[in-house]
Amino acid sequence: PITDHVGLFPTFPLTMATPSAMDKAAGRVLLPPSVEPKKYVIDLVPNLETFKFTGTETVEVDVVSATTTVQLHAKELYVSAATFKAGDMSSEAVEISMHLKDTVLTLTFPDELPVGAGELTIIFEGEINNQMAGFYRSQYVDAAGEKKWMGSTQFEALDARRAFPCWDEPARKATFVLTLTVPAGIEALSNMPESEHVVLKTGQNKVTFMETPKMSTYLLVWCIGEFDSVAALTKGGVMCKVYTPPGRGASGKFALDVAVRTLELYDDFFMVPYPLPKLDMIAIMDFAMGAMENWGLVTYREVDLLIDEAKATSVQRQRVGSVITHELAHQWFGNLVTMAWWDDLWLNEGFASWAQTYSLDGLFPDWGLWTQFIGDDQAAALRLDALKTSHPIQVPIGRAQEVE
Repeated sequence: PITDHVGLFPTFPLTMATPSAMDKAAGRVLLPPSVEPKKYVIDLVPNLETFKFTGTETVEVDVVSATTTVQLHAKELYVSAATFKAGDMSSEAVEISMHLKDTVLTLTFPDELPVGAGELTIIFEGEINNQMAGFYRSQYVDAAGEKKWMGSTQFEALDARRAFPCWDEPARKATFVLTLTVPAGIEALSNMPESEHVVLKTGQNKVTFMETPKMSTYLLVWCIGEFDSVAALTKGGVMCKVYTPPGRGASGKFALDVAVRTLELYDDFFMVPYPLPKLDMIAIMDFAMGAMENWGLVTYREVDLLIDEAKATSVQRQRVGSVITHELAHQWFGNLVTMAWWDDLWLNEGFASWAQTYSLDGLFPDWGLWTQFIGDDQAAALRLDALKTSHPIQVPIGRAQEVE
């Protein structure tokens, strides 16, 4: 089974782990285990006119062994300052360096950081890019026909490091408290509900979200822009919403119905209630994949979430339904319980692929989905397995970049 193996395997600074026949971690290139993140408090100010953002984060860490350096991941970020505090002790980094190939940020301090709890504060800047990775921008058309910009994130597998410095490995789980400062009229969404909403003297809205459960960096998400939405409650009291471009809220009603019923089905199937207070789903105009299972705020390609119920074909309904049931299976299997490393990603995705058919067949038994599964999915798998290029489902992954 997939389990959370945090801390159960050796890590070394940008070197291969010691080989061992019994050690699945052999050959993995990981950040050193000397400092472990516990909680990120992230404050971001994005600008959708310049496509830049500024950020400050304070990470509650556990210094496992005394060290003068802290290594974490960062990519395409400008880091201007870093400070470490523990009790009465405060130390500013005397050197900030970046290894571009490995996307590793090294902070060097003048004295050893003491073992135990501490806080690492980093000031940084970045770009709201157009690469559909990290924190990126998308263009949409509002209800008046005007083209506008929104911002959203896509972090799996290795792109949280594009948005904030972090320990960007699935086993390095932590909690997150996010604050976004956005212009008036712009809505901000993230994994959790809002805990505070302040209107600043500048007219901007400063939105802080509740602390997330302990989770991997690739599951953090935020979106900013103008949205319409439709909403409904599950029997368990979870608020579900589907966010659409302005003026298109009705196109999210089918997805909303599927999501509510799927959460209720999975509550019974897993015998573990959905652990967050809300579930949002949002259509992103520019999106590299079909969908992404960010915990509590699932992002979708537009065609995989929104349909016109009066005109939709059965194929479109099945496509939207299967993508939703797949992503919501991940809310338990992948998010609540996570693979320790990317070589077990096959199990994460394999289970969700099975669960999407199981659950959608339960919601729409007249669709004959298991018959389609045999003729389509299973037959395709057998064809691939018959080729000379067939390979084991699980393959060793040394550098995380190999998973992409």
